[in-house]
Amino acid sequence: MFPQIERVYVNKKARNELGWIPRHNFSDVLKRLKANEKPLSDLAYTIGAKGYHSTKFTDAPYPVEDGVL
Repeated sequence: MFPQIERVYVNKKARNELGWIPRHNFSDVLKRLKANEKPLSDLAYTIGAKGYHSTKFTDAPYPVEDGVL
C-alpha cells in the first residue's frame, strides 16, 4: 500500500463543463491492488513521479511571494 497520499486533484470542473470522463479511477486502483498488479496506470509509470520541490516550505506546499497566497 502507499505510505502516504501526496496530492489529490479534483477533476469535477472538467467532468461537468467539458464532459470529460477519466479512464482510471480509485476503484480501478483497488482492483489492481487486489489482483497484485501495479496500482498505477501504464502512463503514470511512463511519465514517472514528479518531484516538484525537494524543499519543505513553512507557509505552503510550494514557494509563494510575500503577501501572495
